[in-house]
Amino acid sequence: MPNWRAGGTLLRNASATRLAKLFSSSSARTSSSKLFVGGLSYDTNETALKDAFSRYGHVTAVKVICHPTTGRSKGFGFVVFSSQDDAAAAVHKMNGEVLDGRNIRVHYSNC
Repeated sequence: MPNWRAGGTLLRNASATRLAKLFSSSSARTSSSKLFVGGLSYDTNETALKDAFSRYGHVTAVKVICHPTTGRSKGFGFVVFSSQDDAAAAVHKMNGEVLDGRNIRVHYSNC
């Protein structure tokens, strides 16, 4: 079923633009220095995350995403390395590893 804008114009061009961006940025994601880390324990904080990933290179930023009201971790976060090579090493070594009693998932970030 077509997706119509309020003015009656079909949103086909917008969808095509989003798909083009997705495919054009997919190679950029595989060579990024920003990593998504999922499956974190609710007890894992930014210090623990940085310590775990610092073994693979210089970590420039770490963020554990928390609920805005409760302040409790949502179970995922991001780690940024100073180089793409360090990030690649971390993805290779840390994906599936145990951190604070949980198997974590590590992938290149989409954002």
